[in-house]
Amino acid sequence: MQVFSSVPALMPKALFIAVAAIAALVVIFVARALSDRVRRRRLLARLKAAIAQRRHQQLAVQSPAMLPEPVQRYLQRAIGNAQPAEWVELYEEGAFRSVAYPRWGKLTARGIYSGTVPGMVWNARVWYSPIRWYTIELAYATGSGRGSMKLWNLLTLFDPDGPEANEALLVRVLMETVWFPTSLLPGGLLRWEPLENPAAARAVLSDHGITIRADFYFTADGDVERIVTLDKYRDADTGFEREQCTMYCSDWQQCGPVRIPMEVRLEWNLERENFEYMRRRVVEVHYR
Repeated sequence: MQVFSSVPALMPKALFIAVAAIAALVVIFVARALSDRVRRRRLLARLKAAIAQRRHQQLAVQSPAMLPEPVQRYLQRAIGNAQPAEWVELYEEGAFRSVAYPRWGKLTARGIYSGTVPGMVWNARVWYSPIRWYTIELAYATGSGRGSMKLWNLLTLFDPDGPEANEALLVRVLMETVWFPTSLLPGGLLRWEPLENPAAARAVLSDHGITIRADFYFTADGDVERIVTLDKYRDADTGFEREQCTMYCSDWQQCGPVRIPMEVRLEWNLERENFEYMRRRVVEVHYR
């Protein structure tokens, strides 16, 4: 009696299917990486064009003497005689989590910001385990904002764009100007308004038909203690929801020509609780 086994015959076929599946994933990964790189280069090209145009614009400047007193003190302390930087490159490390998944993951990030017009490209990686990690990209230029969150830099989980993303990313640019404070000098796109609180002032930024606001609260020494905005959107089960967001600034240090916070933490001020969702520490910064 002869016994025949089908395992040897099936192994080459199973191996072929596995190799084909891996090859397909590699092709998809490479294609998406190339697509992201092209999109990033196009956005940076738009920012470069906007910066070049800004060099030749004569903008109405808000007189420093007309600024709210805490803003005058902050700008003098943070900037001094520093010249505006056209480009800022920032490297960070920290932690990130979401309301939907409240476990903290390790964050590393690199951000490129334009210092004379509102714009940024921010890329981050969030590690939860060797087999579970995400990539995040947020970008804003010339009135258009877009973001993405991907599992393994391959499977898109979140891809916001449209009016909500435009506003949310422009307000993020405004809040993060504490890392390149020459952008907070009053000019054609940005103005300062006083608030009832003598230790606070409101920054209003307009760009390509979008206007957003954030309230800056200052310490007695003249540093920014926190920034609060109502113009940020959170991804919820029912879609985008406008929520109050607060960014706390700490560990202020002189970094080259300017004084900046080396640590920030962000929280959603939800109706039921304050939910801290990101901690960021600057490890390297370049101005040019």
